[in-house]
Amino acid sequence: MTLVLASAGAGCSLVGAREGDPVVAVPPASAPSAMVRAVGDAKPCIVRRASDSARPRGLVAVHPNPAGVVVVWLPGMNQHPCRAELTRGDADSARRLAKDVEAAPKWPSGNFNCPMDDALGAELYFEQSKHAKAELVDAQLSGCRGITAPGRSSRWLTTRFARDLASIAPAPWRVRLTG
Repeated sequence: MTLVLASAGAGCSLVGAREGDPVVAVPPASAPSAMVRAVGDAKPCIVRRASDSARPRGLVAVHPNPAGVVVVWLPGMNQHPCRAELTRGDADSARRLAKDVEAAPKWPSGNFNCPMDDALGAELYFEQSKHAKAELVDAQLSGCRGITAPGRSSRWLTTRFARDLASIAPAPWRVRLTG
C-alpha cells in the first residue's frame, strides 16, 4: 500500500539559495497534529509532511556551530498513541548532530532492497544564534534510513547520527533509533 501525504508547508526557502547551502525554515513552536485516517481496512497514523519535487542541488548541509536544535518527531503509521512530539537540544547536541550530518556519506545510486518504511521520521531545525530561521534537515528513520532536505541530495543516516539523535528523542523514537 502506498500512502501519499499532501504538503503542509514548513516555511522552507530555496529562493536565492546556492548549490549546497543549507535549507532554511522557521522552526515550529509546537508539534504538528497527527491523526488516524482510514485507508481501506487499515487505520494508519499520519502527519502532513512537506513534499519535495525540486531537482537536487548539492548535498544536505548544515553550518557547523548551531546554537541549538528543535526536533519535530513524526510518528510511524502504526504508532500508538498517534501523535507527533517536539523536543529541543542544546548547543552541544546540535553541534554533534551538525557534525554527523556533514560526515554522513552521499546516498549512492542504484537499486536497493529496504526494510518496511512506516514513515517514522524527524525534522531537525538547527538554530543559528540571533536568527529567526533555522537550517532544516529531515531524518527518515525507517525503510532506507536517510538524511534529506528539500532540493538537496540525500545522505545515509549513519549509526553515529542515530545515536546522537536518540539522546534527545522521546521514548517511542529512542527505541527505534537504538534498537
